[in-house]
Amino acid sequence: MKLKMRLVSAMCIAILAVSAVGCSSDMAIPGADSSKKTVQQDTKANKDASTGKLDKSSSSESVKMIYFIPTEDASGVTQESVEISADKSTPKAALLAMLKSDRSHKYPIFDKAIEISSVTVKDKVATVEVNKAFAAGKGGDLTVKLQLAAIVNTLTSFDDINSVLFVVDGKQVKSIASFDTSEPLTRMKNLIK
Repeated sequence: MKLKMRLVSAMCIAILAVSAVGCSSDMAIPGADSSKKTVQQDTKANKDASTGKLDKSSSSESVKMIYFIPTEDASGVTQESVEISADKSTPKAALLAMLKSDRSHKYPIFDKAIEISSVTVKDKVATVEVNKAFAAGKGGDLTVKLQLAAIVNTLTSFDDINSVLFVVDGKQVKSIASFDTSEPLTRMKNLIK
């Protein structure tokens, strides 16, 4: 009898945990003020990706470069930033900072085998050259969803990037795991926490 009660209790806890992870930002807790966080994260704070500069000021200026990493509870991605010289704040530098930060956590979602070779921007679309380890989409749908959200939200933080495509060896990646990447991916606001 005790074993059955323990199993039932464990199943209830598991159902609650899965339900909590599936909640969207639309289901905010009444009375909680999340407007300040959303406003800050929805603004594009990184500079022009093609020039790497906020404005025509000196390149010795230090700026905050924004990137996104998965939350500890895997419910989405959260914004972080690093101080960097204005002339070094590029889309690729932001992605490398994102990888470094994620890999410093206890449970990183970006495997060490995943590499980002380059980022090019044309007509507000960033094309990210990734390796086959990333394109393979290992780790399951949640892992891939968080990886895509981290990359896309990091890059769309730049003023001149609105969407992201992925390529391997110069060829477009049509899907990663169960996610369709045949069209450019746009900012994933619903995953920003």
